[in-house]
Amino acid sequence: MNKPHNKNNQKVNAARIKPSMRDKERYVAYEIRSNANPGYNADKLIVEQVKVLLGVFMAPKANATSMKYNHEKQRGIIRINRKFVDCLRTCFAMIKHINNYEVTVRTLRVSGMISKLKKYVE
Repeated sequence: MNKPHNKNNQKVNAARIKPSMRDKERYVAYEIRSNANPGYNADKLIVEQVKVLLGVFMAPKANATSMKYNHEKQRGIIRINRKFVDCLRTCFAMIKHINNYEVTVRTLRVSGMISKLKKYVE
């Protein structure tokens, strides 16, 4: 005799994505150099400018996201697709102004794990 089919006993495998199908991401630690502090939201403005510089077609694939930002040290971490790390560095070189302050953005380190970069931000 077969028992009736119960949904609660089923394993949900449909929601899990295989590691080979997942986006491989890198974390980039960066530093903003400026004479004045560009503000608390400088990390969000950098991500916006990166998306504008990458364009309509490359920005969704790159998936740039600000993960952590220390406004006192002017350092932060951006998560990006591994194929677009060089594009991100190029965008950093092209960013000249944030909140009407002249800035230069410099890459400190790139890693596949965010825990290895937290010491640069804190």
